[in-house]
Amino acid sequence: MGVTAHWIKPDSTERESVVLACRHFPSPHNYNRIAEILEKIHSEFGLSNENIIATVTDNGSNFVKTFKEFNISVVADEDENDDTEEDGLSFETINASEEEVSEGAIILPPHVSCATHTLSLVCTTDAKQAMKDSPTLSCLNHTAIGKCSALWNASKRPKTAELLSEVTKEQLKTPCPTRWNSMYDSLNQLATLRDKLPEMMQKLQLPPFKEVELDYLAEYWKILRPIAVAIDRLQGQISCCYGELIPPLFAVLHDLQASNLRHTSPLLQAILVGFEKRFSSYLELKTDVNEAILATVTHPFFKMRWLPPRLSGERRRIHLLMLHSAEDLGLVAESEMASSNLQDDEEDDFFVFSAEETQVQESQEITSHSKAELETLRFLEDTRKDLLSLQQYPLVKLLFVRFNTTLPSSAPVERLFSFPSAQEAVNTRNI
Repeated sequence: MGVTAHWIKPDSTERESVVLACRHFPSPHNYNRIAEILEKIHSEFGLSNENIIATVTDNGSNFVKTFKEFNISVVADEDENDDTEEDGLSFETINASEEEVSEGAIILPPHVSCATHTLSLVCTTDAKQAMKDSPTLSCLNHTAIGKCSALWNASKRPKTAELLSEVTKEQLKTPCPTRWNSMYDSLNQLATLRDKLPEMMQKLQLPPFKEVELDYLAEYWKILRPIAVAIDRLQGQISCCYGELIPPLFAVLHDLQASNLRHTSPLLQAILVGFEKRFSSYLELKTDVNEAILATVTHPFFKMRWLPPRLSGERRRIHLLMLHSAEDLGLVAESEMASSNLQDDEEDDFFVFSAEETQVQESQEITSHSKAELETLRFLEDTRKDLLSLQQYPLVKLLFVRFNTTLPSSAPVERLFSFPSAQEAVNTRNI
């Protein structure tokens, strides 16, 4: 079991990461035992649900059930008869006496599914459905991928690998089930070597690729490309934030819908349907992904530039969501204090003001809500895209740190298992 922790430094907005655990986890790997070991790791480092924003895991059924059974809920206010557009975050308080929770009961933080694993499932599980529904596509895929597999297998054997390197001058990349972009990377390399494929197949005494098979592989690569680019972006650990999840999803949807293919139309349709189904909450900006929306809109690079025309009516709701979330989390007063400390202290120390004048000024100040609204509007209109610009917006900066702390992918913990020299990593990888 591997566990990493990630946070954003409030002052500099820099990402910090540490490894909390990478230890042997003997079977059975059921949801009860997963909850127990996570609770134990949290306790060892003094972590509670008050300072853990969310836990990101892959989509394994045991992880999903773990957080379904032992999860704290973060729910959005949703009144079907309310037309005021005031959708804020409501944080559910768990009272041990009211809920009749026994002493020592396990309560885990909110759960976020790994977006890159979900994208990978679109390219594998959902793509397989297209093969089942289209015998012609299945046959073409079988012959084309079969010849690719013969090349990939040959590249793993010393003698045949040497023959291939004489032609390619490089080592062939091969697909790996645990590397979500490996199929795209492998097909991309073969696409660049298309002119050399006849010689490669001849060297290995393998049947050559037919032109229709090469065209199929080119289209297959074209379908995978936007998803692969999104996966690469979301797997970042240092610079990637939760706010970088939604914009790539809209970019993938646009590219898939704009594709015009000849041989792989059923495959494209199956992947498009699977993608829209798995990410429907994000693509429709439903209230259950409010935290992801807030993470995106408080990121200086994105703000609301990512909203497609069909969702332009959501701008007002998202702005209200920023304000209500700041109030719910008690960040308005904190931001005012930070702003006051930054701007007022030095000037007030120099000038002399009477107490009466100060009281008159305070009575004429606009409300905190109005201040927050003005700051967020100024932020959204600011053309700067770098994180340094957040220093001018104390409230938005606090919102950014709160909602962008979560990573969109579990890739950082997957990297723990990329070091086979560590025995614990080997044990965990073999689970």
